[in-house]
Amino acid sequence: MSKLTKSTTYRLGPDVEDNEILRDRQGRVIDGDYVERAAEDALRQARARGRPSLSRKGESPLLRVRLPEELDSAVRKAAERTGKSRAEWVRDVLNEAAGSAG
Repeated sequence: MSKLTKSTTYRLGPDVEDNEILRDRQGRVIDGDYVERAAEDALRQARARGRPSLSRKGESPLLRVRLPEELDSAVRKAAERTGKSRAEWVRDVLNEAAGSAG
């Protein structure tokens, strides 16, 4: 064993005694119900992240396309000229094309 390596022995055991009462920063008792509510809240917050859906319900479909640099540059410039984001400009162009094609 090297002089720089420190050997640590870990033993399994309870972190909290059965009769010990844990509290959060606001003084609320941390019990099974508290943990359940905290987990549900964390999941709700994690699911709410991201951009808002563009669809009426559910997740918006995502269309990924590869473009040559020249076309990407032209799309960026066209979007800038209209004051729109690139995604908004592309959606508008696709809406127009789909409406005229159908």
